[in-house]
Amino acid sequence: MKNWRKYVMLGACMASATMLISCTQAVKRDTEEQIQEMTVPKKPGPITKVPATLTCNGGEEFTFSVSQVQWAESYEWTIAEKQQSKIQIIEGQGTNVIKVRVVNDDVVIPAQTVSVVARNELGTSGVREYFAAITVEVPIELPGYTVKKYGKRWWMTENCHETGADGNLGVAPDLTAYTVDGLDASVLERLDAAKGRFYTWYEAMTGISGCTAEQCPYVPNYEGTDDVGNPFRLDGTEEGEFGVQLRGCCPEGWHVANINDWWDMLMAIKSEYAIPDDFTLGGYTFTGGHDGNPANAATKASFSKSGCTVKNMGNVGAWLRGGNGRVVDGGVWLQSSLTLTDAGEPLLQFVDDAERIGFNWYPVGAKKANGTFNSSAMGKWGYLWFIGQNSATTSRMLIISATSMNLSTQSPSKSDAYNVRCVKNYIE
Repeated sequence: MKNWRKYVMLGACMASATMLISCTQAVKRDTEEQIQEMTVPKKPGPITKVPATLTCNGGEEFTFSVSQVQWAESYEWTIAEKQQSKIQIIEGQGTNVIKVRVVNDDVVIPAQTVSVVARNELGTSGVREYFAAITVEVPIELPGYTVKKYGKRWWMTENCHETGADGNLGVAPDLTAYTVDGLDASVLERLDAAKGRFYTWYEAMTGISGCTAEQCPYVPNYEGTDDVGNPFRLDGTEEGEFGVQLRGCCPEGWHVANINDWWDMLMAIKSEYAIPDDFTLGGYTFTGGHDGNPANAATKASFSKSGCTVKNMGNVGAWLRGGNGRVVDGGVWLQSSLTLTDAGEPLLQFVDDAERIGFNWYPVGAKKANGTFNSSAMGKWGYLWFIGQNSATTSRMLIISATSMNLSTQSPSKSDAYNVRCVKNYIE
């Protein structure tokens, strides 16, 4: 390529003798300058999918993109011919970002289906392919409930509200009848709408209205076969009970969320929504929930005993909360002892991302074994039963807190009544 800048400068120099010296110096500098000539674009970098998960819903739209390539004037995306009935480009052809739509069907889109090249007037780059298969699944429906898939499993995204064959399974007190400091009538109405039903552990595990200890076979070390035909033993171990699928109070084909379900869901959320263990890694100065020692990371076994009070889970409870955050921010959580700010700005991720994740866990209180309702917990704590138990009379439930933004386990009486989340049955 000719150095046209040099010729322009020489012409300007000849037009004025008084500028000869300065122009000559400018030409000298320009001739020494390294002029970078346009070339054929290099092969684009790796293709990124947003969202990053390799499982998507039938009919879903998402994006593929590559970083901009030097000298590229356009980008040409290609869908492998045999897969064009499964995935289509609907926007962005010619650019480095395309939007695609997948069929509303259960299919697998193989690796190397999507590819891209960069082009300019001099030629075409090498081909970059997306080297991962994508599983497309038709979203399921559960009448009367909202559901969502996290990782491999379908969850209720609201509390179970089954009433059983006789209509008396669990209880559903009117939360608007209570007076709670800091919660006005509109917040109480939101909590009441989200409460579902409250079940004793015995009811939750058996689906029997008013189930007593004598009617419930699930004592510690009970052995049997669960509702998908898998043997289990309620001994608190991964080999024995972590994966047990008991229908209990859930709709047919669903089971009370077990430890494997919770662990896999939390890991899927952290991965698919890019939640850092330590908020400092995400650019925040807020570091609650992390002790700075990766060796203390939670395990499934430690989670089953203590929830996420074990360190380094990234305050995962915050991302499961429904209701748009704190009361002071227009939400439903009475968060008083922790300021959710970073450098003076609100940590909106605790609101926006929690809504995007959509687990919708609300602080709706609990019914105690003596028959009273713990309304003082409303706005502060939400409780969900675990299958795990500590003794013949006490079990474990997970608690989500307004102040710690974490999960922990407690050991309440099996006659207390808490909420339940159900997971669709699966064969592994």
